[in-house]
Amino acid sequence: MNAIEIALIDDMGTDQEKIEMLLNDYAAIHSLCFRIKSFSSAEEFFSVFQPYRFSIIFLDIYMEGMSGIEAAKQIRESDDIVNIIFLTGSEDHRAEAFQQFASAYIVKPADDKIIFRTMDHLLHERTELEEKRFFFISERKETSLPYSKIISLRTEGNYIIITDTDNCRHRTRMLFSDAEKVILRDSRFLAINRGVIVNLDHVLIITDDLCRLSAGITYPIHRKKGKDIQKIWHNYNFEKLRRENFHPGGLP
Repeated sequence: MNAIEIALIDDMGTDQEKIEMLLNDYAAIHSLCFRIKSFSSAEEFFSVFQPYRFSIIFLDIYMEGMSGIEAAKQIRESDDIVNIIFLTGSEDHRAEAFQQFASAYIVKPADDKIIFRTMDHLLHERTELEEKRFFFISERKETSLPYSKIISLRTEGNYIIITDTDNCRHRTRMLFSDAEKVILRDSRFLAINRGVIVNLDHVLIITDDLCRLSAGITYPIHRKKGKDIQKIWHNYNFEKLRRENFHPGGLP
């Protein structure tokens, strides 16, 4: 199997490591072989650059020394084929990026859906991401629910009540702190009061003192945290809308 040569140019080590991890995950799913070379600056990249060596270049825009836009211009002087994917924390350079015939423009933080969709487009693949599931014991049976179907979790005595989108209530004996450690890793979920976690995708309205969800569910909010919870919800919706409107490489 021929390896696909990929350059990753980013002066932020954590961002670089995350993209490399996602690319390796993608390669494993599709039984592909990626040879990824990471660089912490454009200058370091150009010390080994040869036209047509790389198939894909992930290029940060904001870097010390030469910027990503400047680097792309220099790359295009001798390589008009390589796919350049810009990574940046801002929308400000989108027009400049596509003047360099960018294949995609990704606003950080990049997640697996964006990276995988971009790679699908470039390599003509199709990735079906397996949805996360929450596992628990209910009625003495091991049960699981997709995160997308969970509306809320709340404590009830020594139990947790999980309400799903079918308006079913699942009762499980589990420490709430254990449930929190698992489910709050996903940005869809937010603790709004002691012993109450909600899925922000199912929130209809949040005021200073209550949260109304689909299926007619309403919970009180911790009064001292009402404003902060409202802000988190609004920011979540804004980011969700931005992700939904992102079209890598001008895809419809």
